[in-house]
Amino acid sequence: MLNPMKRYLFLKQAATRLMVAGDVQRYLHALRLMHAMRSRGTATA
Repeated sequence: MLNPMKRYLFLKQAATRLMVAGDVQRYLHALRLMHAMRSRGTATA
């Protein structure tokens, strides 16, 4: 299982790949997940 910081970094990398690939729906979903983690404070180690 990934700790919160590793999960956040994984989502960030995935979002970058999705943006480059042009998959807008999944890209925006990844950004929403990242935002939720930041707003809850779970993105920091």
